[in-house]
Amino acid sequence: MSSCQHWHNLPVTAEAICLRSFSRTTMPITFPPISRRQWLKGGLAAAFAPRLASARGDTDGELWVLFSDTHIAADMKLEARGAVMAENLSRCVNQVLGIGQKPFGVLVNGDCAYLDGQQTDYDAFVKLIEPLRESAIQVHCTLGNHDDRKHFIGAMTSPQDPRPVEGRHVELLSSATMNWVLLDTLQEVNKTPGELGDLQRGWLDRTLASCPERPTVVMAHHNPQAALPAGGKPTGMMDSDAMFEVLGRHKKVKAFVYGHTHSWEHKVHEATGIHLINLPPVAYVFSKERPNGWVSARATREKLILELRALNPAHDQHGQKVEIVWG
Repeated sequence: MSSCQHWHNLPVTAEAICLRSFSRTTMPITFPPISRRQWLKGGLAAAFAPRLASARGDTDGELWVLFSDTHIAADMKLEARGAVMAENLSRCVNQVLGIGQKPFGVLVNGDCAYLDGQQTDYDAFVKLIEPLRESAIQVHCTLGNHDDRKHFIGAMTSPQDPRPVEGRHVELLSSATMNWVLLDTLQEVNKTPGELGDLQRGWLDRTLASCPERPTVVMAHHNPQAALPAGGKPTGMMDSDAMFEVLGRHKKVKAFVYGHTHSWEHKVHEATGIHLINLPPVAYVFSKERPNGWVSARATREKLILELRALNPAHDQHGQKVEIVWG
């Protein structure tokens, strides 16, 4: 999503990011130009004075913000499982704006729309994240099983944007500190399982080989599919084993981030040692014991620090941190 889409046909450099990011004035979410030097030095936070004091006073490193499973409907008053989704997203957006440090980007990891990705759902989604655009913050999205690719692309991208993987929405973001690779696991609208497919895995392999030699985090909506009992039905990424074969070939890959399960969890993939980060939902939880909210991701030269920002600050896991040492 947003102003920095599909530029794999350009050299994988900060210049490529800037060129693609800032040339699309017709997109609903845009970011004003900055110099290559500002980007490479991680100067985004310094380039804009913070409007509010940081609650924690921690402004070291690059700040990224991770949302997932916003489930926005055209009816902004719609409630599901005890949550008004639009209110939750608005609260998260306002919290991000109050951090006191401008994020390098807000990454929304799929299921932007409520059930089946109606055009009017995306109209509402864009309206709710408008304050981020007004504050010159980039927003990038992946696609989940409740999104509709055609409606999403129509609302969020420009017709002239390159499509490096036919029929898929993928993106590479590189900063001075790290790379993010955003994938598309939408297989069928409003059907639970997802997959990457051969073409996208090939693009992933080539991209990981050619992107800057920096710690890399791969993001997709669907969770890795666990082994199924006899007769069991898949609910996650059906070709996740094949994906990890690709990821395991590239030592720069340090973590895989996903949503879909509406849970906040950290594990390590046994075969590859890659960290697995399950993002909480912005919208509703499947169990009242689980938190909803968002995650801050602060990248330094040494590590990535992820912190849960629960919408209920009294939740036991609010403020819980996961540290991924680049190593």
